[in-house]
Amino acid sequence: MHIHVFDQRLAGYAYLIEKLAIVGIPNWHRSTVSTTGTQSIRIRDGYVDEVFRTQYWPGETLGDHLEFALKYDGVNLALLAKIFEKVPTEEITEYIRSKPTGKYTRRIWFFYEFLTDKRLPINDMTTGNYVDALESKDYYTVEKGERSPRHRIVNNLLGTRAFCPVVRKTKKLSELDSAALKKRCEEIVTAYPPGLLRRALSYLYNKETKSSFEIERVKSTSSRIETFIPQRSERKGTIMMVPLPSECRESKVRYPVPWGGKGGNAS
Repeated sequence: MHIHVFDQRLAGYAYLIEKLAIVGIPNWHRSTVSTTGTQSIRIRDGYVDEVFRTQYWPGETLGDHLEFALKYDGVNLALLAKIFEKVPTEEITEYIRSKPTGKYTRRIWFFYEFLTDKRLPINDMTTGNYVDALESKDYYTVEKGERSPRHRIVNNLLGTRAFCPVVRKTKKLSELDSAALKKRCEEIVTAYPPGLLRRALSYLYNKETKSSFEIERVKSTSSRIETFIPQRSERKGTIMMVPLPSECRESKVRYPVPWGGKGGNAS
């Protein structure tokens, strides 16, 4: 069914981006509310355009659309930071005070203070259950987040204000979660002689280091290279790299070291 553009109103992040004249990368999920009762979802190149029925219209305030965004458009910290720069503090404060115990209201409050490093003139919460900053069913989060008694929010974000990636549990990533990649990697590693792996790693470390110097136009010296490649253990004739599985560490196969010398054991 063809939907005429004039039968829809922007909502959530899309509304806030237009209202506040924010320039930047659009959110992965774009919401509009139909004025004719039609609902639809279109997915293309990782972006989702969703049309909600009329009864989903959040309201006319910026706070209404912030809550709608967190509920249906997801958490986009970069976009929230830009929004908070433009929304008057008084308006945010008034909206939070209007329903301070609401789950999404408290998240708005928490994200505002987390991203801006500014404390709103609102009293700390004293009652109510704790809720996660991010829904663990939708995002990758830390297992045991730090509690914020002020907001009654569990900060389960993956980073700090300076750098905090938000990773959604997409279908593709969820499939990789169940693919037992760690076990597969161990199987691949143990299928080759430890000496061969160490020589290959040594070669790749040296090559990558020299390439990095060339890209940055920095003259490579032996002392600089030593800071980028693993330390060598001349006593055993090995390179101290990432720990190998126990099958490799216990192997007694002797192998030639890549820089010459007597060689050594894998253990």
